[in-house]
Amino acid sequence: MLIDGKVIECECEYTKCFSEFRENENIIRFRDNQLNDMYYHNYTYIKKVMSEIELKSIIQDEISLRLSEKSNFCNILLNYGVNGSLLSILKYKPEISTNGYYSFDISHFSKLNSLLGCTIKKVNNEEMVDDILFCDLQHDEKNLGKDFCTRRCYRRGKVYVSDKGVNSYVCYHNGDIIGNCDLFMYNGIAKIEDFAVIPTYQRKGYGTTILKSLIDIAIKENSHTIYLVTDEDDTAKEMYQKIGFNKVGERTDLFFKL
Repeated sequence: MLIDGKVIECECEYTKCFSEFRENENIIRFRDNQLNDMYYHNYTYIKKVMSEIELKSIIQDEISLRLSEKSNFCNILLNYGVNGSLLSILKYKPEISTNGYYSFDISHFSKLNSLLGCTIKKVNNEEMVDDILFCDLQHDEKNLGKDFCTRRCYRRGKVYVSDKGVNSYVCYHNGDIIGNCDLFMYNGIAKIEDFAVIPTYQRKGYGTTILKSLIDIAIKENSHTIYLVTDEDDTAKEMYQKIGFNKVGERTDLFFKL
């Protein structure tokens, strides 16, 4: 399942909002020196299908580089599957995950429901970044720790309140913080990212309310493709499919602990 090249371009432009990059004919290498332990601000994207020998060489080179940078991980992303026999002969064995690209069928927009009393506000000041941190801690503190959640939130918050193009939105209901979500638009493509609803409010319609609001913004900005990326093992993908997202591609993530 080959993913649209314009979606891949949008993915890379999104990461560039947070990370420095270097590119050659085979790869794009991203680095965020302000948050160097964030896996998806610091990764190598392999741009094209290549032979196993070429792929093995690139993986080994990237691992060597990360070791020289004194990093404890190497994250490599590519939009096709990898032969298990190739990975088995590497010194470092990766954790392999599959992520799906899901594009929204705009004809479903009128079928989406919104809960009354919800307000979706664009993040434009430090106080609202604190509201995102509140969401992050409810959602991720147990697995990722308070320190990382805090550093990640304030790092990303710098971009949200800048003019780089990644906008974040917080959902409130009767004054309570419910969840948050990011939106990035590039050349008619809209990417939905970092979508989260605080656990106590999940499965009550808030998620659909947030997504409908962001999809509405993207449509009004003349986005012809609206997509998100989600782990194929995550139950969230069932909700996305239910409201009108269809799988249009797949990505393989190779995560090496060094």
